[in-house]
Amino acid sequence: MSQSLIIFRSSGKIEYQYNTKTNPFNEFIYTLVNETSIELDANFYTASLHQKRFYCYKRESVYAALYFDAVTTLDGDKVKSTLQGILKTYNKLHEDEDEDVDKLKKLVELQFNKLMKIKLAEPTKPRSATPSGASTPIRKPGTPVPKTPLSNKKMRKWDGDQISSALGNSKTLDYSAADDSSHAVGDTSQYLADDSAFVKENELVLVNELNDILGESDDEEEEAETSSKKGFLGKLTSYFGSNIDVNEVSKKFQDQLVSKNIAPSTAKTIIEKIQNNFSSKKNVTMPMYKQALTDELTKILTPNVSTDLLYDIKRNSGSSNRAYVISVVGVNGVGKSTNLAKLAFWFLQNNMSVLICACDTFRSGAVEQLKVHVNNLKNLTSSDASSKIDIFEKGYGSGDHVVATAKLAIQHATEQQYDIVLIDTAGRTHSNAKLMAPLKKFGDAANPDKIIMVGEALVGTDSVEQAINFNNAFGNRRSLDFFIISKVDTVGDLVGTMINMVMATKVPILFVGTGQTYTDIKRLSVNRVVEMLMS
Repeated sequence: MSQSLIIFRSSGKIEYQYNTKTNPFNEFIYTLVNETSIELDANFYTASLHQKRFYCYKRESVYAALYFDAVTTLDGDKVKSTLQGILKTYNKLHEDEDEDVDKLKKLVELQFNKLMKIKLAEPTKPRSATPSGASTPIRKPGTPVPKTPLSNKKMRKWDGDQISSALGNSKTLDYSAADDSSHAVGDTSQYLADDSAFVKENELVLVNELNDILGESDDEEEEAETSSKKGFLGKLTSYFGSNIDVNEVSKKFQDQLVSKNIAPSTAKTIIEKIQNNFSSKKNVTMPMYKQALTDELTKILTPNVSTDLLYDIKRNSGSSNRAYVISVVGVNGVGKSTNLAKLAFWFLQNNMSVLICACDTFRSGAVEQLKVHVNNLKNLTSSDASSKIDIFEKGYGSGDHVVATAKLAIQHATEQQYDIVLIDTAGRTHSNAKLMAPLKKFGDAANPDKIIMVGEALVGTDSVEQAINFNNAFGNRRSLDFFIISKVDTVGDLVGTMINMVMATKVPILFVGTGQTYTDIKRLSVNRVVEMLMS
């Protein structure tokens, strides 16, 4: 693994280096000077450049910076802690001129190497669960705790992100081969909540824009206007029509963005860019400032690549011998399987045939969950339509089993002339290198046409590190293509997560999820989101 560390001063003088590969730091230092790197925390910066991941911590006028291959995943907090420790070591020994330089090198290298070893196996803590319907008896004070008899059942081991083995009793845990009729659904109307979710245009069925799901109602907006003195803009009304103090207004707008769930470092980057734009202007009014900030937020959220999946898939069906492959990834519990089913329903509305591949082979019930979705979608599909949907699964197994399942699914879809393969993957903690590492092997084997990460609107500022780690997980030659932001209906106008993830990766938002039904999916209305951030 390529890796290096330097300690340098703001003057540019290098005080210490570990390994001799210092040239890659030049461009990273340039991003620090121009304030284009991402500030994860106070004085803690990161950037991804030329397939390398850089981190830097600043203390007064001294910086400690390191880089390693972008495919390496480490917990940002651990990197920060290590860099802080290195700077403390440097400052302590630098102040004492009698200390040996070799001692500094040994101590710094010890801390650095310890960090690098973290990417080796980190044991995961087993999760305990209470059986559904079980109740816990209430003990009276002083009653001894009864001893629980030992069970013959033993915990499953991790192999990367998948099951390695079931110790002890080796009875199969795979119930996915059960009769499909057990997953059949009678009335599927509950899964169609919004008949107006789609609109037909040029013989394509498109997802409508998000408009009235978020934010306040009209009555609430009118009430807010009448009490504007209490609102954010009410604090700034004295500026309208006259020149403003750019620094003072910038501070208020920065606080406003943070209050909308935008990470403090991201909000600072946005506002400082606006400040710099007005630095040479003497007469700046509030409307000018607001318009500049609105334009900047709009620019961030507006995709710089085509998000028209339908045309891309149709081009593929006419020019490629392979089905179009889409992989869905994300952390645990964000709604990957649910949003994958929403995508499948949308494709079915466009008369496309979909094969769903079950590659979450660790979570209990993951395959069965997809079977329920597929049966629902079969019942919702018109019998005279050219579209079809089915599931491809090989039960539960290890990491190699996941790769084999994906390859077989793509081969099967191509032979049976499916238009699309939607691959569901296991959820994983973004800061756990052991769980993230298998994504590269999976990506290399499946070689998906698009990789979509499902992010959660509720997650807040941790979304920055989530997005960066998943974007880097697939190696130097691949990255995320789109985001789907789930649970947007739960956050009101606190929609800053969208800004966090897009700014951290330059990856556009394809859709936002607004509920549990198959029609609860919307295209992002950039203007509407910007209005909420500014209100």
